[in-house]
Amino acid sequence: MTKLFLLRHGETIANLELRYQGRGDSHLSELGRRESELLALALKNEPFKAVYSSTLMRSYETAKIIADLHNLQVQKIPDLVERNYGVFEGLTFEEIKKKYPDIYSNWLTTPLQTIIPNAETLEELQARGVKALGELVEKHKGETFCVVSHGGINRTILFHYMNLSLDNFWRIKQDNCCINIIEFDRVPMVVLLNSTWFLGEKRMTPPGYY
Repeated sequence: MTKLFLLRHGETIANLELRYQGRGDSHLSELGRRESELLALALKNEPFKAVYSSTLMRSYETAKIIADLHNLQVQKIPDLVERNYGVFEGLTFEEIKKKYPDIYSNWLTTPLQTIIPNAETLEELQARGVKALGELVEKHKGETFCVVSHGGINRTILFHYMNLSLDNFWRIKQDNCCINIIEFDRVPMVVLLNSTWFLGEKRMTPPGYY
């Protein structure tokens, strides 16, 4: 059986500022590094054959902490980067609410139908993420491997394997350093979702948080 550990990166400086990162390359915060170290320790006994990340630093930094405990090198996958959020990129939630109130309101209620100017669509995001993961699943048949990615793209990948509409975008959480597990046997099966048991007290994530 093939087993994929699909993870989200640790907390970043932009997360602390409640800022939409998207393709922005914010580094891990001090807390984000500690979270990533706890995540790595929680996964130290998993038989990973490979550790992958997106090309963004927050993903790579988290993945490297994990890979170091397994004596592996992080392999970067460009198509696992976070969504390009267009005009939202780099703005805080409050700035977006003031500058694009109708778009932001629609984004939180009908995400699939909402057009964010200059942004990648959710369908485009899902298509490249699923394609990239599909190639890795084929490469690692019968093995266990790890991918560190981002909240937005993780959601779209999970919805694909659960056969759910992208309009469910806000119906699951992806906390910093969360663990999702997908097993590929007769059919793909999501066996763990947004687990952060190793961080102790559950951290709350506000709507629209990345």
